Amino acid sequence: MYANIIPLTRLPLSRPQIYTYELGDLAKEIKIGQLVEIPLYYRSLPGIVVKITAEAPAGIEFKQVNKIIDQHPLVGQREIKLVEFVSEYYYASPGLILKQLAPEPPKKRIKKVEEALVKINLSVIAGGTSINIGEREESCDNSVHTVKKNGDIKLIINTPTPRRQEYLKIISQALQNKKQALFLVPELSLIPQTQEWLEKHFFNEEIVLLHGGLSKTDAYINWRRAQSGGAKIFLGTRHAVLTPFCNLGSIIVDEEQNLSYKQWDMNPRYDARTVAGEKARLYGCDLIFGATAPSVGAYFTSPLPASLREALQASPTPGPLLSKEKGGDIHFVQALLFRKEENKTESTPPLTKEGARGVIIDMRDELRKGNYSIFSEKLQISITEILREKRQAMLFVNRRGSSTFVMCRDCGHIMRCPNCHNALMEHTGRTLSCNRCSYKAASPLTCPKCRSPRIKGFGTGVEKVEQEAKNLFPGARTSRLDIGNAPRLKELRQKYEEFSAGKIDILIGTQTALPLSSPNLSLIAAVNIDSILNFPDWRTDEKSWQMLNQLCRRDDINNCIIQTYNQENRLLRLLARNNLDEFYQQELKNRQALKYPPYIKMIKLICKSDDYNYLQKESAAMADKLRKGLPDAEIIGPVKPVNEKIRNFWQRNIIIKLTESQKNDMLKQILVNLSNAWSIDVDPLT
Repeated sequence: MYANIIPLTRLPLSRPQIYTYELGDLAKEIKIGQLVEIPLYYRSLPGIVVKITAEAPAGIEFKQVNKIIDQHPLVGQREIKLVEFVSEYYYASPGLILKQLAPEPPKKRIKKVEEALVKINLSVIAGGTSINIGEREESCDNSVHTVKKNGDIKLIINTPTPRRQEYLKIISQALQNKKQALFLVPELSLIPQTQEWLEKHFFNEEIVLLHGGLSKTDAYINWRRAQSGGAKIFLGTRHAVLTPFCNLGSIIVDEEQNLSYKQWDMNPRYDARTVAGEKARLYGCDLIFGATAPSVGAYFTSPLPASLREALQASPTPGPLLSKEKGGDIHFVQALLFRKEENKTESTPPLTKEGARGVIIDMRDELRKGNYSIFSEKLQISITEILREKRQAMLFVNRRGSSTFVMCRDCGHIMRCPNCHNALMEHTGRTLSCNRCSYKAASPLTCPKCRSPRIKGFGTGVEKVEQEAKNLFPGARTSRLDIGNAPRLKELRQKYEEFSAGKIDILIGTQTALPLSSPNLSLIAAVNIDSILNFPDWRTDEKSWQMLNQLCRRDDINNCIIQTYNQENRLLRLLARNNLDEFYQQELKNRQALKYPPYIKMIKLICKSDDYNYLQKESAAMADKLRKGLPDAEIIGPVKPVNEKIRNFWQRNIIIKLTESQKNDMLKQILVNLSNAWSIDVDPLT
């Protein structure tokens, strides 16, 4: 007997990804999906069995499987199919995908694992042998042939509270049908309050967490509970979409527009929204996307008003949100579109210059009035009133640190990271740090270039806003929340509990803080929205629109203040009119004219090297090769990214723009034969 096995490691795409091994004495014990140890080249590695066969090619001497690591199959046929999809779509090593999908049983603290699994009546592994405990584990058929029908796909566009009412119905329906439900959130900071909300409404069910902040032991236990059917409701971040389930009935992707669903900084560079579409097809389960202002891809794929559909005319390539390459039978059957003209009672009141709910403040007027503070007069008055009423305020700042960069005012020299060539941000206490690597240094007293003492920090970071708030409101209990001072779930949970309990009067934070809510929260203010509106990127308008709606179209606040130096900005005018359709119509027209998704497919190739000359030659040669091999595609580059150097590695990007019909064998041949200097990013964020 022989087995086809995928090693749990990243292998170059030019090499075989599946290897055949002889089973020998293990033939009677081996099952598809089991974790085994195999010899590969000069080392031993874990691998997953994906196929068992009685015959193998003649004339080849096969190595034998060393041992079975886990008697319990870690994945089923559906997960193997999912790995195939992700590997093919993203040009990623299947071994690397499986490594994220199927965690190894923890070698240490086995006692804790045994005790935990005993409580939930699952089998445990000790020393490589299976110990069967209890008979209550549900029978799970992992065959892809059990998928009898396709589930519904819904897009819910509404503010958080009405959206959650829809989610409750969907989860309740899954439980009623004795199915499991997976609830995805984009950020770790959303876990505490979402967990509390789910526990409040489903107090008879345990909410099981699936995210990267768990210990290896807890991650393995929770993963086994999903696979075995030992629990029904699961809450997680993007990597939870890879988890194998016993009987999945619905997948909910909340805050669908959030770019954190895309793993952009490491391999495999997958998008959880795309993977969720394929997972829903394989499981035959419902898929629900929810957002206050959805992504352009989701909005286009959903049913739209006839006037908008006629105005667009052209039919784009299926976008990255819902891939139709694998079967084509997932489709939108319902969209709940809550818009002002369709449902006035549900619509959020618009943001206006002098409105009751929110205002847009022109900071140029503040300067003309002699107010040089980063807090406008209106914002100061609003916070004072809120503090008098014993209520709370949240101040949003899109930059960490105190100052975003430090510059010499005589020679113009900017303090930069020696590893990344990135401008260093200054923190309270005159320390400098790089937001790309771990480099830190003391802020110099004199310019290292011209020795001038006229050094100053520029830009407004969250720490500067915090200090200004303390100066203006000395009696208020202020607190700061960003990824720097709350990197783990424990700190996030503590900050959420303090804020929701009313122990913080003014919360100042980056995007990490935005999901937090409290019964006494009365005001949200964007201290400087221009840093978002003016970022040089083809997605800037989409990201800015989503951020503005996330700030202003909340149903847990009374007032919203947006401070800007460009009140004439098109997005701010649209926000004031509360017009969703107009924004998406214009954005889609722009993308069609400029050939951007969803009208074309984009693939970004990233070349990294510590040798600058090699980088230049290699990237230029690759661009020439692509132009010759793909004459109908648009090849851009090689170009310098915004951050040309990161952690002592120089970078160059090549962008491939093509339609589905232009994808061919030559493209695949070029991509799978790339050297280790290259990374492939399908559907890139930038």
